[in-house]
Amino acid sequence: MAPMSSATINDLPDSAFAYIEPGGVKDATGKTAPRSKRHFPVNDEAHARNALSRASQSPFGKMAMPAILRACRKFGVKISGQDRAFAGLDADSDAFPERRFTKFPLELRTAGQNGPHRIWGYAACFDRLSKRLGGFVEQVNRSAFNESKLDGWPDVVCRYNHKDDYLLGTTYARTLELSIDPTGLMYDVEPPQSRQDIMEYVQRGDIRHSSFAFRVYPGGDEWGVSEHNYPLRTLNSVQLIDVAPVIDPAYPDATAGARAMDGAIRSLSQWVQAEPDEVRSRLEEDRIMEFFRRTDNIGPARQAQKVEKKKTLTGALALLDLLDNSQDPFTGDG
Repeated sequence: MAPMSSATINDLPDSAFAYIEPGGVKDATGKTAPRSKRHFPVNDEAHARNALSRASQSPFGKMAMPAILRACRKFGVKISGQDRAFAGLDADSDAFPERRFTKFPLELRTAGQNGPHRIWGYAACFDRLSKRLGGFVEQVNRSAFNESKLDGWPDVVCRYNHKDDYLLGTTYARTLELSIDPTGLMYDVEPPQSRQDIMEYVQRGDIRHSSFAFRVYPGGDEWGVSEHNYPLRTLNSVQLIDVAPVIDPAYPDATAGARAMDGAIRSLSQWVQAEPDEVRSRLEEDRIMEFFRRTDNIGPARQAQKVEKKKTLTGALALLDLLDNSQDPFTGDG
């Protein structure tokens, strides 16, 4: 990592730092002064890695860890169980799992010439916008499953339609294999003999799609606006719970579907600093974009355009005013 000069660090916005001590004031540029109250720049991958390695040695480390982990997950930096333990952060095991659905086709494969038949498919695809999910769209970052993989895919199961009584395989018994490639999260499961009906359904094309269930690690997602001007959630790091060939990706009832939105609602309420009930209400009324229509969210390029346009307009008005109040250089008339 090339060291940044003090001037460069001082010029970074507050959002580039993982922790800012209380007691400072905002200057004319919107940055906290004195600059010494800003700790752990995480503006790129190299500085996020550096912050992660130094956090445990700093008195501000624990307070900075949520933002450090968020930056690391955004840039695809591997986070160990030791790092999560220091932060005291992990996925909420009591949170109702969220589910997502992919239309990537399933295949039947054979392990060796006379080996057992297996179901193969993609449970998730990277960098593809989902359909609207109750007021927002979503995409899965290529780093989303890195922590689950690093932990050895603990206790992940494969179940038809996510149902407990249709167990097809587990990572523990090695009847379920998971892997990641540039397209997404792949699963390869060897169903038991008692579930040959599921194999037949896949072969006939009755079961064509897949799904995965997950919980988001704290700081494991971020919010923004899509290119279609719609709220966008990006999953940067999730705890994988199960994968599933599915015929019906829906939740079993409306109550379960509502509970599954709790994770997204809590995350967005923290992101926009609003009460969860207010976020839920705006999601139900499709008014969630109101949180993103703020002048500080228009982006640096658009802001520069607005400033330049304002300068041009101001200059033009000043010139018109000057001409209106000046004398004609030839006649002396006003």
